[in-house]
Amino acid sequence: MGIVVNQSIKNTLITFIGFGIGATNSLFMYTHFLGDDYYGLTAFLLSTANILMPLMAFGIQNTLIRFYSEHKTEDEKSRFLNLMLVLPLTIVIPLLIILSLAYPQVAGLISKENAIIYDYVWIIPTIALFMGYFEIFYAWVKVHLKSVFGNFIKEVLLRVFISFFLLAVFWGWITKVQFVYSLVVIYFLMMSLMGWVAFKVRKPQFHLKFPKEKKEIITYSAFILFSSGIAVLLLDIDKFMIGQYIPIKEAAYYSVAIFIALTISVPMRAMHQITHPITTDLMSNNKHAELNDLYKKTAITLQVIGGFILIGILTNINQVYALLPEKYSSGIVVVFFIAFSKFFDLMLGNNN
Repeated sequence: MGIVVNQSIKNTLITFIGFGIGATNSLFMYTHFLGDDYYGLTAFLLSTANILMPLMAFGIQNTLIRFYSEHKTEDEKSRFLNLMLVLPLTIVIPLLIILSLAYPQVAGLISKENAIIYDYVWIIPTIALFMGYFEIFYAWVKVHLKSVFGNFIKEVLLRVFISFFLLAVFWGWITKVQFVYSLVVIYFLMMSLMGWVAFKVRKPQFHLKFPKEKKEIITYSAFILFSSGIAVLLLDIDKFMIGQYIPIKEAAYYSVAIFIALTISVPMRAMHQITHPITTDLMSNNKHAELNDLYKKTAITLQVIGGFILIGILTNINQVYALLPEKYSSGIVVVFFIAFSKFFDLMLGNNN
């Protein structure tokens, strides 16, 4: 548990710092600098991109963690990693071609309730692609048990860039429309930086040699595509549905409530960065006793830490909403429901 404890502590600190910056963004900058409509639009675009992300990544981020430890020689690892980089393109390229040819129809359908969405629909698959390859590169370093810097990029640096562009709106350097476009630049930078870090950890050997068991890997990836896709869908379908059925500004009110409630999942997110590849390795080697021990320790730790955070949220929720415009207070009930559901997640320990 030494490496788990060490990197979990670092990841937890980084994630809390990121949530602190995110709190400033979500509870103050978005609400006061961007306004309800463009805040809701931003939440809609990013949530929809997150729904599309598993398709763009083809489940590779999970497949990489699942199979990497089974490849023992350097040649086997090189073949496997090459396949991981190329496989998503078999879906990405045809999908982007179809979306570009049918853009008016797709954009018209998605923006039927909120016309403001129409001009920004192209941003959704673009950011989804960058998100997908970010996760692949992140998994690339996690299998080498080096999750801290990737977590810093994902949790802190991303929010710092968003803060900068929100301040740019406030200072009049860019417009609200330009801020929405800047999201593409931000996520491209995050993907590029994560790719650079991944290749520093292990430089790929580009060739057309793939692992012998590629059929098993592709089958597993396809299964993960559906399972992880459904999991992400359940997390983000709510903001997408808001954009389809009611005014987009309601997504802004809902996003604030969700952000507050998700604070309880910070320790779990931080711990999972390092425990997932360790869990995969234990399962691959049939070390069930060690796996059982890992689950118990993570469950107990997360329940204690998460319990304190839950109490903090429930006892201070009115004070938090007092800092926001009054129209956001309708989300208090949402905070309670989501917070309790996330605490149940924590009770399951190293299992999502």
